[in-house]
Amino acid sequence: MRRVLDFIQANKLLSISLFLAIISCLVGRFSAGDIDYKVILTLFGLMLLIQGFEQVGLLRFVAQKLLHHSQDSRRLVQLMVLLSLIGSMFLTNDVAILTLLPIYLKILNLLPKFKGRLLGSVLIIVAANLGSSFFPFGNPQNLYLYDYYHVAFSQFLLWMGLVLLVSVIALWLLTLLVAKDSLEEIEFKQATFVRNESFLLAALMAIMILVVLNLFPYQWTVPLVVLAVLFYRRSLFRRVDYGLLATFVCFFIIVGNIGEADFIRENLHALSSKQVYLTSIGMSQVISNVPAAFLIAPFTDYQQAVILGVNIGGLGTLLASLANLIGYNLFHSFYPDETKRFLGLFSLVNFGLLVILGGIFFFFIH
Repeated sequence: MRRVLDFIQANKLLSISLFLAIISCLVGRFSAGDIDYKVILTLFGLMLLIQGFEQVGLLRFVAQKLLHHSQDSRRLVQLMVLLSLIGSMFLTNDVAILTLLPIYLKILNLLPKFKGRLLGSVLIIVAANLGSSFFPFGNPQNLYLYDYYHVAFSQFLLWMGLVLLVSVIALWLLTLLVAKDSLEEIEFKQATFVRNESFLLAALMAIMILVVLNLFPYQWTVPLVVLAVLFYRRSLFRRVDYGLLATFVCFFIIVGNIGEADFIRENLHALSSKQVYLTSIGMSQVISNVPAAFLIAPFTDYQQAVILGVNIGGLGTLLASLANLIGYNLFHSFYPDETKRFLGLFSLVNFGLLVILGGIFFFFIH
């Protein structure tokens, strides 16, 4: 019983989704056809490669190279935020935060008088969330929505490119609030990365991107990529978040059963595009943007409203995005005494950006 309770405590989202999936099957029915196998297999392949990039140290190497060009603490924060923004586009927001935030926090240990640690940490997390929204493969909700709605790639980039443009401007303005302190006293330990393996991973990632864009069939391409990883570095299979994959399966089952309820389907279909947009943002604040995407998309044809809503909805509360919780836990592990101040600033910045971006793009919804 203790092990069960520990598992539930450590995997709250999976536990809740599994419970709801079981209840939905008892009330409704179980159908394997409700599961989107392309999304599950593609996400599995991407997870393997992302873990590989983390192991070979490519992102850490790039981060240190940028830090060598930091003349002062403000420049340091700006470069870390930029790398978080760009890194999350290709390696997801979770990996960008898990890799870059510890580097940033370790550097701050060498700068005890630096007053911008809170704002810098918050902006790195925010940049990872916003940057990951740009490409269809940048985060799980985009991967699902892009495949579900069959959005044209150019159309997707147009919608999210506007979000990215506003995000870059907002983040740059916020970094100007960081004080300028000298970094001359910091000595960096030289970081390295494995070149040959990085090139192999980059090639496999390019293949997976073509799968996401529906240019390669997933039925044989993903197994070939998985097979290549098996021969190349089988230890990566132990690092995959199988709980997230299982959570996705549960969401598909839940949504399939909800779709059988006529009154829910009719009420959601009756919402206007702007109402769908606001509902997507609101639900993201409570259950996070990945479940929100799963629960709303099957009941509305307003693609733009859902895609913009759940991506912008990653701002706001700690629950709005799982990446927010990861960032919070990392900061707490380094500076437990400053957690309350971090939460205060995190909420101020996130809700401020949520109001600004949410308000701006409310008028773009059609």
